[in-house]
Amino acid sequence: MSETVVIIGATSGMGLATAQLLSSEGYRVIISGRSQNTINKALSQLTGDCTGFLLDFTDSASVNDFFVQVGRHDHLALVGSGQAAWGNFRDLKLQDLKTAFDQKFYGFFLCAQAALGTIRSNGSMTFVIGGASRSAIGGTTGVAAVNGAIQSMAFTMAKELAPLRVNLLSPGLVDTPVYDWMTPEEKVDFFKKMGGELPVGRVGSPDDIAQAITFLIKNGFTTGAILDVDGGGRLH
Repeated sequence: MSETVVIIGATSGMGLATAQLLSSEGYRVIISGRSQNTINKALSQLTGDCTGFLLDFTDSASVNDFFVQVGRHDHLALVGSGQAAWGNFRDLKLQDLKTAFDQKFYGFFLCAQAALGTIRSNGSMTFVIGGASRSAIGGTTGVAAVNGAIQSMAFTMAKELAPLRVNLLSPGLVDTPVYDWMTPEEKVDFFKKMGGELPVGRVGSPDDIAQAITFLIKNGFTTGAILDVDGGGRLH
């Protein structure tokens, strides 16, 4: 019987690429989305045994309902993100930081806790955080705080919940729809400039992240680890 992977935040970008890769390798994939339209659009781009359920991961009742529908599963990948608290520390607004914690940190917390009733005891959880918590980048104090909190939580979870494996993935700059507010020309120029400053000479793709998440799911000897997939960005 194929293993089941639940992906929180798989209707676009890195999450969708992960769902595409895992389903192509024979995994049963369950995705979440905030609307049925986004779920249906994502499912239309997937092959194999894939289903999707509505989820608002900031709402505990919605999270509990979601995992009741999911049932038994082997792996959980938390890829979704909420509203980020951008800005220099001097100008950071408390409400923006609270909102960021309410969405991503507490959303990940609620999903991970709710999954414990149905996930395989020696399966895995993978938290996707962000490069801002792995190096000092101006204007990202709030983002670093939220993702750093997830990082600290996951380390202890890996010890408390063993043999369940708990890992973190920290992507660098990745070309995803989050940058679609730019014109196509602006995006090309931006990614060319930023990628040119990295040791690998380019920015990341959703497929790069999908391969890394798949590694963490498959490798049974990896837990309590952070995998930096950032093109060498932390070396700056």
